[in-house]
Amino acid sequence: MKPQRRDTGRRVNAELMTFYIRRAHALRAEAYRGAVRALWRAVVRIIGRG
Repeated sequence: MKPQRRDTGRRVNAELMTFYIRRAHALRAEAYRGAVRALWRAVVRIIGRG
């Protein structure tokens, strides 16, 4: 038996685009913060050994 298609298609509207743009911005900011923290930990570890 074949799976049936959805009755209602997903429509991209302004509200949905705004939601995904904000979500992408938040995820990107979180990734940058994580990368900076990891870099800082590495620098502290290297300097701490000296």
